[in-house]
Amino acid sequence: MGKLSKMLGVGLAVLLFTFLAACNEEGNGGNANSSNGDSFYDGDDVEVIVPFSAGGGTDSLIRFLSNYFQEYTEGAPSFQVQNIEGGGSINGANEYVDLRDADGYSLLATSASTKIPFLIGQEEVRYDLRELQPVLGTPNGVVLYTSPDTGITEGAEIKDADQELTLGATSPTGIDVMTLLAIEVLDIRDDIQIIFGYEGAGASRVAFEQGETNLDYQSGTAFQSDVTPLVEEGSAVPLFSYGFTDESGDIIRDPAFPDIPTVKEVYEDMYGEEPSGEAWDAYRAFVGVVNNLHKSVWIHEDAPQEAIDALGEAATELVQDEDFQSEGAEVLGNYDPLVGEELEGAIDSLTSIEEETLEWVRNYLKEEYDVTGLVE
Repeated sequence: MGKLSKMLGVGLAVLLFTFLAACNEEGNGGNANSSNGDSFYDGDDVEVIVPFSAGGGTDSLIRFLSNYFQEYTEGAPSFQVQNIEGGGSINGANEYVDLRDADGYSLLATSASTKIPFLIGQEEVRYDLRELQPVLGTPNGVVLYTSPDTGITEGAEIKDADQELTLGATSPTGIDVMTLLAIEVLDIRDDIQIIFGYEGAGASRVAFEQGETNLDYQSGTAFQSDVTPLVEEGSAVPLFSYGFTDESGDIIRDPAFPDIPTVKEVYEDMYGEEPSGEAWDAYRAFVGVVNNLHKSVWIHEDAPQEAIDALGEAATELVQDEDFQSEGAEVLGNYDPLVGEELEGAIDSLTSIEEETLEWVRNYLKEEYDVTGLVE
């Protein structure tokens, strides 16, 4: 009997172990990305620096993405957002490269207003986007619109307004550079009074709604949520989108606004020929940076390869998640995120702008808008 009891005891122990293992697997939902002690990330915390205030467009996007990154990153790390404001996003980006180790446990989120100061060479910039590895990117267009009180019904009529055109802007060194280049391409600088100093796109839109200005631009996502209702009620008239660049570098219509002409099309309607020249070359180059890759998530280029691979694989998987696609429609503005080879292609447009073009933009900003503090 003693021997039989021992055999029964061993058998029950095996059954109990098997049962508990099955319960544990069921509790994890069979998720291969759950913490198992063998992955680079094993339930750790990953800091995501957002160089903007909480509640803004970039912050909202990153908080939305963080939940899915946690689900799809092997080891199920927790992604914690850290907001570092100031300098139009320069402060947070500088802190990332200056004070965060390349250990794989910190990421940086950027927007167009982070990329443009890097491109134009603001002296305060200490980060180099060429030394960071992209994880995921999101496109976003831009649309310029006016008040019906101007008498303008389409972009080609922008020189024939019934009243002086007034545009609210933030500064000539951030995302406004795109608008300044569009104005230069269309040769309408003398037709528009530009008022700098607004805190952001939200503030400039409020100024438009209150009648302080009669010309404004918004990102594609903001236009869809905040300006489309104004268009539908007849208090705003879209004039043109800034467009996107295709694989050949040509300007094409914004996929979110296929019925709105681009700057290129408006130029052709106004002057009967295609745009050309240094301003146009600069405009096309910056469109590839601002619109094709508006926001992006980065990791240190010299972070452990296991971390880079884990995050890249997670990004590829999460964009295919049906819940992500449906829930993200509003946050992403119906633009498809970029991962893998598409992301690398967009990054190439950021890092391959010719120095001659960048130098022209610097000189243009210095001469036309009295911008100082740019590297020579």
